[in-house]
Amino acid sequence: MGKHLQWGGILDSLIIPISHRLRKISYLRAIRDTFCLLMPVIIVLTLLHMIGFLLCNPNGPLLGADGLGLGSLLTGGLHDQAYRESAFFAECNRLKNYLEVTNILASLLFALVLTLKLAALWQGEKILALICTVSSYLFLITAFPGNAHELTLYFSVRGFFLALLISTFSTLLFSYLSRLPRLQLTVIPGLPKEMAVTLRFLLPLTFTLLASLMAALSWMSIEESALSLPAVLANVMGENIPQSPVAAVCYEFVRRFLWWLGLNGNSLTCFWNEAFYIPAQLANELNGGHFVFTAEFFDATSVSLLGLAISIWVFASQEKLRKLSSYCFPTLLAAINEPFLFALPIVLNPLLLIPYLLAPMLNVYVGYLAIHWDIVPLFRYTVESCAPVFLQGWLATGDVMGAVLQLVWLSLDIVIYTPFVIIFNLLTQDDDWLEEVNAHEA
Repeated sequence: MGKHLQWGGILDSLIIPISHRLRKISYLRAIRDTFCLLMPVIIVLTLLHMIGFLLCNPNGPLLGADGLGLGSLLTGGLHDQAYRESAFFAECNRLKNYLEVTNILASLLFALVLTLKLAALWQGEKILALICTVSSYLFLITAFPGNAHELTLYFSVRGFFLALLISTFSTLLFSYLSRLPRLQLTVIPGLPKEMAVTLRFLLPLTFTLLASLMAALSWMSIEESALSLPAVLANVMGENIPQSPVAAVCYEFVRRFLWWLGLNGNSLTCFWNEAFYIPAQLANELNGGHFVFTAEFFDATSVSLLGLAISIWVFASQEKLRKLSSYCFPTLLAAINEPFLFALPIVLNPLLLIPYLLAPMLNVYVGYLAIHWDIVPLFRYTVESCAPVFLQGWLATGDVMGAVLQLVWLSLDIVIYTPFVIIFNLLTQDDDWLEEVNAHEA
Protein backbone atom coordinates (compact mmCIF):
# COMPACT_ATOMS: atom_id res chain seq x y z
CA MET A 1 0.00 0.00 0.00
CA GLY A 2 2.98 2.36 -0.16
CA LYS A 3 6.09 3.22 1.81
CA HIS A 4 4.18 5.07 4.55
CA LEU A 5 2.41 1.91 5.68
CA GLN A 6 5.60 0.31 7.02
CA TRP A 7 4.79 1.18 10.61
CA GLY A 8 4.95 -2.28 12.15
CA GLY A 9 2.61 -4.08 14.44
CA ILE A 10 -0.32 -6.26 13.56
CA LEU A 11 -1.42 -3.97 10.73
CA ASP A 12 1.84 -4.30 8.85
CA SER A 13 2.56 -7.95 9.66
CA LEU A 14 -0.91 -9.46 9.27
CA ILE A 15 -3.78 -7.28 8.05
CA ILE A 16 -2.05 -5.62 5.09
CA PRO A 17 -0.64 -8.88 3.63
CA ILE A 18 -4.04 -10.56 3.99
CA SER A 19 -5.72 -7.59 2.32
CA HIS A 20 -3.22 -7.78 -0.56
CA ARG A 21 -4.01 -11.45 -1.10
CA LEU A 22 -7.76 -10.93 -0.90
CA ARG A 23 -7.64 -8.09 -3.43
CA LYS A 24 -6.02 -10.49 -5.91
CA ILE A 25 -8.94 -12.94 -5.74
CA SER A 26 -10.75 -12.36 -9.02
CA TYR A 27 -14.08 -13.67 -7.69
CA LEU A 28 -14.17 -11.10 -4.87
CA ARG A 29 -13.12 -8.41 -7.34
CA ALA A 30 -16.03 -9.36 -9.62
CA ILE A 31 -18.46 -8.98 -6.70
CA ARG A 32 -16.92 -5.64 -5.71
CA ASP A 33 -17.08 -4.36 -9.30
CA THR A 34 -20.71 -5.43 -9.53
CA PHE A 35 -21.58 -3.45 -6.42
CA CYS A 36 -19.78 -0.38 -7.76
CA LEU A 37 -21.46 -0.59 -11.16
CA LEU A 38 -24.94 -0.97 -9.66
CA MET A 39 -24.51 1.53 -6.83
CA PRO A 40 -26.64 4.33 -8.39
CA VAL A 41 -29.37 1.80 -9.16
CA ILE A 42 -29.23 0.40 -5.63
CA ILE A 43 -29.66 3.92 -4.23
CA VAL A 44 -32.67 4.62 -6.47
CA LEU A 45 -34.35 1.31 -5.64
CA THR A 46 -33.76 1.83 -1.90
CA LEU A 47 -35.24 5.32 -2.08
CA LEU A 48 -38.30 3.94 -3.89
CA HIS A 49 -38.68 1.37 -1.12
CA MET A 50 -38.33 4.14 1.45
CA ILE A 51 -41.06 6.14 -0.29
CA GLY A 52 -43.32 3.11 -0.02
CA PHE A 53 -42.57 2.82 3.70
CA LEU A 54 -42.92 6.52 4.56
CA LEU A 55 -45.56 7.84 2.14
CA CYS A 56 -47.65 4.85 1.06
CA ASN A 57 -47.83 2.69 4.17
CA PRO A 58 -51.30 3.23 5.70
CA ASN A 59 -49.99 2.01 9.06
CA GLY A 60 -46.64 3.80 8.73
CA PRO A 61 -45.11 6.73 10.58
CA LEU A 62 -46.89 9.36 8.47
CA LEU A 63 -50.29 7.87 7.72
CA GLY A 64 -50.79 5.41 10.60
CA ALA A 65 -52.61 6.08 13.87
CA ASP A 66 -49.41 5.37 15.83
CA GLY A 67 -47.56 7.99 13.76
CA LEU A 68 -48.70 11.41 12.61
CA GLY A 69 -52.17 10.08 11.73
CA LEU A 70 -52.35 11.79 8.33
CA GLY A 71 -54.30 8.83 6.95
CA SER A 72 -57.23 9.60 9.21
CA LEU A 73 -57.06 13.26 8.22
CA LEU A 74 -57.02 12.44 4.50
CA THR A 75 -60.01 10.09 4.83
CA GLY A 76 -62.19 12.65 6.60
CA GLY A 77 -61.57 11.44 10.14
CA LEU A 78 -61.93 7.68 9.71
CA HIS A 79 -60.42 5.62 12.52
CA ASP A 80 -59.74 1.99 13.45
CA GLN A 81 -61.81 -0.54 11.49
CA ALA A 82 -63.49 2.09 9.31
CA TYR A 83 -60.09 3.40 8.28
CA ARG A 84 -58.78 -0.10 7.53
CA GLU A 85 -61.82 -0.84 5.37
CA SER A 86 -61.55 2.41 3.39
CA ALA A 87 -60.57 2.59 -0.28
CA PHE A 88 -57.71 4.91 0.72
CA PHE A 89 -56.23 2.22 2.99
CA ALA A 90 -56.50 -0.43 0.28
CA GLU A 91 -54.93 1.81 -2.37
CA CYS A 92 -52.02 2.78 -0.13
CA ASN A 93 -51.40 -0.85 0.70
CA ARG A 94 -51.42 -1.70 -2.99
CA LEU A 95 -48.85 1.00 -3.75
CA LYS A 96 -46.66 -0.06 -0.82
CA ASN A 97 -46.70 -3.69 -1.92
CA TYR A 98 -46.00 -2.62 -5.48
CA LEU A 99 -42.87 -0.72 -4.43
CA GLU A 100 -41.67 -3.72 -2.44
CA VAL A 101 -40.86 -5.41 -5.76
CA THR A 102 -37.62 -3.41 -5.61
CA ASN A 103 -36.30 -6.17 -3.32
CA ILE A 104 -36.58 -8.72 -6.12
CA LEU A 105 -35.43 -6.28 -8.78
CA ALA A 106 -32.25 -5.33 -6.89
CA SER A 107 -31.37 -8.99 -6.37
CA LEU A 108 -32.03 -9.87 -10.02
CA LEU A 109 -30.00 -6.94 -11.37
CA PHE A 110 -27.09 -7.84 -9.12
CA ALA A 111 -27.21 -11.45 -10.31
CA LEU A 112 -27.29 -10.41 -13.98
CA VAL A 113 -24.33 -8.03 -13.74
CA LEU A 114 -22.37 -10.52 -11.65
CA THR A 115 -23.14 -13.20 -14.25
CA LEU A 116 -21.55 -11.05 -16.95
CA LYS A 117 -18.47 -10.52 -14.78
CA LEU A 118 -18.17 -14.22 -13.95
CA ALA A 119 -18.79 -15.34 -17.53
CA ALA A 120 -15.88 -13.16 -18.63
CA LEU A 121 -13.78 -14.52 -15.76
CA TRP A 122 -14.60 -18.18 -16.45
CA GLN A 123 -14.66 -17.81 -20.26
CA GLY A 124 -18.32 -18.62 -20.73
CA GLU A 125 -20.67 -17.34 -23.42
CA LYS A 126 -22.19 -14.23 -21.80
CA ILE A 127 -25.67 -14.20 -23.35
CA LEU A 128 -26.28 -17.88 -22.69
CA ALA A 129 -24.94 -17.46 -19.14
CA LEU A 130 -27.50 -14.67 -18.64
CA ILE A 131 -30.23 -16.99 -19.93
CA CYS A 132 -29.20 -19.57 -17.33
CA THR A 133 -29.31 -17.01 -14.51
CA VAL A 134 -32.68 -15.55 -15.49
CA SER A 135 -34.14 -19.04 -15.86
CA SER A 136 -32.84 -20.00 -12.43
CA TYR A 137 -34.56 -16.96 -10.92
CA LEU A 138 -37.85 -17.84 -12.62
CA PHE A 139 -37.57 -21.43 -11.40
CA LEU A 140 -36.99 -20.21 -7.84
CA ILE A 141 -39.84 -17.69 -7.92
CA THR A 142 -42.22 -20.27 -9.39
CA ALA A 143 -41.27 -22.81 -6.72
CA PHE A 144 -41.85 -20.30 -3.90
CA PRO A 145 -44.91 -21.44 -1.92
CA GLY A 146 -46.14 -18.06 -0.64
CA ASN A 147 -47.94 -15.10 -2.18
CA ALA A 148 -46.36 -12.08 -3.88
CA HIS A 149 -46.00 -10.10 -0.64
CA GLU A 150 -44.30 -13.01 1.10
CA LEU A 151 -42.02 -13.42 -1.91
CA THR A 152 -40.83 -9.81 -1.70
CA LEU A 153 -40.21 -10.20 2.04
CA TYR A 154 -38.23 -13.36 1.33
CA PHE A 155 -36.02 -11.50 -1.14
CA SER A 156 -35.63 -8.53 1.20
CA VAL A 157 -33.77 -10.85 3.60
CA ARG A 158 -32.04 -13.23 1.19
CA GLY A 159 -31.72 -11.08 -1.93
CA PHE A 160 -27.95 -10.82 -2.08
CA PHE A 161 -27.41 -14.39 -0.91
CA LEU A 162 -29.72 -15.70 -3.65
CA ALA A 163 -28.09 -13.47 -6.27
CA LEU A 164 -24.66 -14.73 -5.29
CA LEU A 165 -25.79 -18.35 -5.15
CA ILE A 166 -27.75 -18.36 -8.41
CA SER A 167 -25.30 -16.41 -10.56
CA THR A 168 -22.29 -18.37 -9.25
CA PHE A 169 -23.92 -21.78 -9.58
CA SER A 170 -25.46 -21.29 -13.02
CA THR A 171 -22.49 -19.46 -14.57
CA LEU A 172 -19.87 -21.83 -13.15
CA LEU A 173 -21.79 -24.93 -14.26
CA PHE A 174 -22.53 -23.60 -17.73
CA SER A 175 -18.97 -22.35 -18.25
CA TYR A 176 -17.55 -25.72 -17.20
CA LEU A 177 -19.93 -27.77 -19.35
CA SER A 178 -19.48 -25.54 -22.40
CA ARG A 179 -15.72 -26.21 -22.35
CA LEU A 180 -16.22 -29.97 -22.66
CA PRO A 181 -15.69 -30.92 -26.34
CA ARG A 182 -18.02 -33.93 -26.15
CA LEU A 183 -20.96 -31.66 -25.21
CA GLN A 184 -20.42 -29.24 -28.11
CA LEU A 185 -22.62 -30.02 -31.10
CA THR A 186 -21.44 -29.76 -34.67
CA VAL A 187 -23.00 -26.71 -36.31
CA ILE A 188 -24.35 -26.82 -39.86
CA PRO A 189 -22.46 -24.31 -42.07
CA GLY A 190 -24.43 -21.29 -43.23
CA LEU A 191 -26.52 -20.75 -40.10
CA PRO A 192 -26.77 -17.24 -38.61
CA LYS A 193 -24.02 -16.60 -36.08
CA GLU A 194 -26.37 -16.24 -33.13
CA MET A 195 -28.19 -19.48 -33.93
CA ALA A 196 -24.88 -21.30 -34.47
CA VAL A 197 -23.66 -20.29 -31.00
CA THR A 198 -26.88 -21.48 -29.34
CA LEU A 199 -26.85 -24.80 -31.19
CA ARG A 200 -23.21 -25.38 -30.40
CA PHE A 201 -23.82 -24.99 -26.67
CA LEU A 202 -27.32 -26.51 -26.63
CA LEU A 203 -26.37 -29.47 -24.43
CA PRO A 204 -24.49 -27.40 -21.79
CA LEU A 205 -27.41 -24.96 -21.76
CA THR A 206 -29.94 -27.77 -21.38
CA PHE A 207 -28.04 -29.49 -18.56
CA THR A 208 -27.54 -26.20 -16.73
CA LEU A 209 -31.24 -25.31 -16.94
CA LEU A 210 -32.25 -28.76 -15.70
CA ALA A 211 -29.77 -28.55 -12.84
CA SER A 212 -31.06 -25.06 -11.95
CA LEU A 213 -34.66 -26.33 -11.95
CA MET A 214 -33.83 -29.22 -9.64
CA ALA A 215 -31.73 -26.98 -7.41
CA ALA A 216 -34.58 -24.45 -7.08
CA LEU A 217 -37.12 -27.14 -6.21
CA SER A 218 -34.74 -28.74 -3.72
CA TRP A 219 -33.88 -25.40 -2.13
CA MET A 220 -37.51 -24.48 -1.57
CA SER A 221 -38.28 -27.94 -0.21
CA ILE A 222 -35.46 -27.59 2.31
CA GLU A 223 -36.54 -24.04 3.23
CA GLU A 224 -40.03 -25.32 4.10
CA SER A 225 -38.82 -28.31 6.09
CA ALA A 226 -37.37 -28.84 9.54
CA LEU A 227 -34.02 -29.32 7.81
CA SER A 228 -33.75 -25.63 6.93
CA LEU A 229 -30.70 -23.98 8.44
CA PRO A 230 -32.64 -21.57 10.71
CA ALA A 231 -34.69 -24.49 12.08
CA VAL A 232 -31.58 -26.58 12.69
CA LEU A 233 -29.79 -23.70 14.41
CA ALA A 234 -32.81 -22.94 16.61
CA ASN A 235 -33.09 -26.59 17.69
CA VAL A 236 -29.41 -26.98 18.42
CA MET A 237 -28.61 -23.65 20.08
CA GLY A 238 -31.79 -22.73 21.91
CA GLU A 239 -32.51 -19.07 22.71
CA ASN A 240 -30.20 -18.36 25.65
CA ILE A 241 -26.81 -18.45 23.91
CA PRO A 242 -27.74 -16.02 21.06
CA GLN A 243 -29.09 -13.59 23.68
CA SER A 244 -25.75 -13.42 25.48
CA PRO A 245 -23.67 -10.27 24.86
CA VAL A 246 -20.72 -12.38 23.69
CA ALA A 247 -22.78 -14.13 21.00
CA ALA A 248 -24.33 -10.83 19.90
CA VAL A 249 -20.92 -9.16 19.59
CA CYS A 250 -19.59 -12.14 17.64
CA TYR A 251 -22.60 -12.00 15.31
CA GLU A 252 -21.95 -8.31 14.66
CA PHE A 253 -18.25 -9.04 14.07
CA VAL A 254 -19.06 -11.66 11.41
CA ARG A 255 -21.65 -9.43 9.76
CA ARG A 256 -19.27 -6.47 9.48
CA PHE A 257 -16.27 -8.57 8.45
CA LEU A 258 -18.27 -10.00 5.55
CA TRP A 259 -19.08 -6.45 4.45
CA TRP A 260 -15.37 -5.59 4.66
CA LEU A 261 -14.73 -8.47 2.26
CA GLY A 262 -17.20 -6.89 -0.16
CA LEU A 263 -20.00 -9.35 0.64
CA ASN A 264 -23.45 -8.45 1.94
CA GLY A 265 -23.09 -9.39 5.59
CA ASN A 266 -26.79 -8.87 6.35
CA SER A 267 -27.87 -11.37 3.71
CA LEU A 268 -25.16 -13.95 4.36
CA THR A 269 -25.99 -14.04 8.09
CA CYS A 270 -29.74 -14.12 7.49
CA PHE A 271 -30.01 -17.72 8.68
CA TRP A 272 -28.74 -16.87 12.17
CA ASN A 273 -30.95 -13.79 12.17
CA GLU A 274 -34.01 -15.85 11.20
CA ALA A 275 -33.23 -18.54 13.75
CA PHE A 276 -32.87 -16.21 16.74
CA TYR A 277 -33.25 -12.46 16.30
CA ILE A 278 -36.35 -12.27 14.12
CA PRO A 279 -38.25 -14.66 16.45
CA ALA A 280 -37.05 -12.55 19.39
CA GLN A 281 -38.37 -9.46 17.62
CA LEU A 282 -41.76 -11.08 17.06
CA ALA A 283 -41.88 -12.30 20.66
CA ASN A 284 -41.25 -8.77 21.92
CA GLU A 285 -43.91 -7.35 19.63
CA LEU A 286 -46.66 -9.94 19.88
CA ASN A 287 -46.13 -11.93 23.07
CA GLY A 288 -44.64 -9.44 25.51
CA GLY A 289 -41.15 -10.91 25.19
CA HIS A 290 -38.15 -9.40 26.94
CA PHE A 291 -35.35 -10.06 24.47
CA VAL A 292 -32.58 -7.48 24.23
CA PHE A 293 -31.03 -8.63 20.96
CA THR A 294 -33.51 -8.56 18.10
CA ALA A 295 -33.46 -7.92 14.36
CA GLU A 296 -34.34 -4.25 14.87
CA PHE A 297 -31.61 -3.84 17.49
CA PHE A 298 -28.97 -4.84 14.95
CA ASP A 299 -30.55 -2.74 12.20
CA ALA A 300 -30.19 0.26 14.50
CA THR A 301 -26.42 -0.27 14.81
CA SER A 302 -25.98 0.67 11.14
CA VAL A 303 -25.40 4.23 12.38
CA SER A 304 -21.69 3.44 12.88
CA LEU A 305 -20.64 4.37 9.33
CA LEU A 306 -22.24 7.77 9.78
CA GLY A 307 -19.69 8.30 12.54
CA LEU A 308 -16.85 7.62 10.11
CA ALA A 309 -18.34 10.04 7.58
CA ILE A 310 -18.52 12.81 10.19
CA SER A 311 -15.00 12.08 11.41
CA ILE A 312 -13.61 12.27 7.87
CA TRP A 313 -15.55 15.44 7.10
CA VAL A 314 -14.13 17.15 10.20
CA PHE A 315 -10.61 15.75 10.52
CA ALA A 316 -9.44 14.44 7.11
CA SER A 317 -6.68 16.50 5.51
CA GLN A 318 -7.50 15.47 1.93
CA GLU A 319 -10.18 17.56 0.30
CA LYS A 320 -11.34 14.64 -1.86
CA LEU A 321 -12.12 12.58 1.24
CA ARG A 322 -14.13 15.40 2.81
CA LYS A 323 -16.09 15.84 -0.41
CA LEU A 324 -16.74 12.12 -0.63
CA SER A 325 -17.96 12.14 2.95
CA SER A 326 -20.34 15.03 2.29
CA TYR A 327 -21.67 13.37 -0.88
CA CYS A 328 -22.41 10.12 0.98
CA PHE A 329 -23.84 11.85 4.06
CA PRO A 330 -27.47 11.95 2.78
CA THR A 331 -27.42 8.26 1.84
CA LEU A 332 -25.97 7.34 5.25
CA LEU A 333 -28.78 9.29 6.95
CA ALA A 334 -31.18 7.24 4.84
CA ALA A 335 -29.48 4.03 6.11
CA ILE A 336 -27.95 3.33 2.68
CA ASN A 337 -24.36 2.43 3.56
CA GLU A 338 -23.17 0.74 0.37
CA PRO A 339 -21.98 3.91 -1.47
CA PHE A 340 -19.67 4.82 1.41
CA LEU A 341 -18.43 1.24 1.82
CA PHE A 342 -17.33 0.93 -1.78
CA ALA A 343 -16.49 4.53 -2.69
CA LEU A 344 -14.19 5.43 0.22
CA PRO A 345 -13.40 2.45 0.04
CA ILE A 346 -13.80 0.53 3.27
CA VAL A 347 -14.00 -2.81 1.48
CA LEU A 348 -10.64 -4.64 1.78
CA ASN A 349 -9.01 -1.49 3.15
CA PRO A 350 -6.57 -2.61 5.89
CA LEU A 351 -6.36 0.89 7.38
CA LEU A 352 -10.06 0.88 8.29
CA LEU A 353 -10.55 -2.74 9.31
CA ILE A 354 -9.93 -2.29 13.04
CA PRO A 355 -12.24 0.71 13.68
CA TYR A 356 -14.81 -0.63 11.22
CA LEU A 357 -15.14 -3.81 13.31
CA LEU A 358 -14.64 -2.19 16.71
CA ALA A 359 -17.27 0.58 16.43
CA PRO A 360 -20.37 -1.60 15.80
CA MET A 361 -19.19 -4.25 18.28
CA LEU A 362 -18.94 -1.57 20.97
CA ASN A 363 -22.37 -0.29 19.92
CA VAL A 364 -23.83 -3.72 20.57
CA TYR A 365 -22.43 -3.90 24.09
CA VAL A 366 -23.38 -0.31 24.96
CA GLY A 367 -26.89 -0.98 23.65
CA TYR A 368 -27.09 -4.10 25.78
CA LEU A 369 -26.13 -2.14 28.91
CA ALA A 370 -28.58 0.66 28.12
CA ILE A 371 -31.48 -1.78 27.77
CA HIS A 372 -30.36 -3.99 30.67
CA TRP A 373 -30.30 -0.94 32.96
CA ASP A 374 -33.76 0.18 31.70
CA ILE A 375 -32.39 3.39 30.23
CA VAL A 376 -33.70 2.48 26.79
CA PRO A 377 -36.83 0.37 26.12
CA LEU A 378 -36.67 -2.94 24.31
CA PHE A 379 -36.82 -2.97 20.54
CA ARG A 380 -40.44 -4.12 20.32
CA TYR A 381 -41.67 -2.97 16.92
CA THR A 382 -40.75 -4.14 13.44
CA VAL A 383 -39.67 -1.30 11.17
CA GLU A 384 -38.77 -1.39 7.48
CA SER A 385 -35.02 -1.67 6.93
CA CYS A 386 -35.15 1.48 4.78
CA ALA A 387 -36.25 3.67 7.71
CA PRO A 388 -33.89 6.65 8.15
CA VAL A 389 -31.39 6.78 11.00
CA PHE A 390 -32.82 7.99 14.36
CA LEU A 391 -36.38 7.50 13.09
CA GLN A 392 -35.66 3.77 13.01
CA GLY A 393 -34.55 3.74 16.66
CA TRP A 394 -37.55 5.81 17.71
CA LEU A 395 -40.09 3.64 15.89
CA ALA A 396 -38.51 0.30 16.83
CA THR A 397 -38.55 1.08 20.57
CA GLY A 398 -41.69 3.23 20.53
CA ASP A 399 -39.78 5.79 22.55
CA VAL A 400 -37.55 8.76 21.79
CA MET A 401 -34.84 7.06 23.85
CA GLY A 402 -34.33 4.69 20.92
CA ALA A 403 -33.21 7.66 18.85
CA VAL A 404 -31.10 8.90 21.77
CA LEU A 405 -29.36 5.51 21.88
CA GLN A 406 -28.49 5.83 18.20
CA LEU A 407 -27.15 9.33 18.91
CA VAL A 408 -24.96 7.94 21.70
CA TRP A 409 -23.73 5.22 19.37
CA LEU A 410 -22.93 7.84 16.76
CA SER A 411 -20.92 9.88 19.27
CA LEU A 412 -18.92 6.83 20.35
CA ASP A 413 -18.26 5.89 16.74
CA ILE A 414 -16.89 9.35 15.98
CA VAL A 415 -14.53 9.00 18.95
CA ILE A 416 -13.37 5.56 17.73
CA TYR A 417 -12.84 6.58 14.11
CA THR A 418 -11.18 9.96 14.69
CA PRO A 419 -7.71 8.65 15.77
CA PHE A 420 -7.59 6.45 12.68
CA VAL A 421 -8.56 9.36 10.43
CA ILE A 422 -5.71 11.36 11.96
CA ILE A 423 -3.36 8.43 11.29
CA PHE A 424 -4.58 8.46 7.67
CA ASN A 425 -3.53 12.09 7.45
CA LEU A 426 0.00 11.18 8.57
CA LEU A 427 0.30 8.12 6.34
CA THR A 428 -1.09 9.66 3.17
CA GLN A 429 0.26 13.20 3.23
CA ASP A 430 2.59 12.47 0.27
CA ASP A 431 0.52 9.78 -1.47
CA ASP A 432 -2.63 9.88 -3.50
CA TRP A 433 -4.09 7.28 -1.17
CA LEU A 434 -7.59 7.14 -2.58
CA GLU A 435 -6.40 6.32 -6.09
CA GLU A 436 -3.88 3.81 -4.75
CA VAL A 437 -6.45 1.91 -2.70
CA ASN A 438 -9.00 1.90 -5.51
CA ALA A 439 -6.48 0.58 -8.05
CA HIS A 440 -6.73 -3.15 -8.80
CA GLU A 441 -3.63 -5.07 -7.87
CA ALA A 442 -2.21 -7.41 -10.45
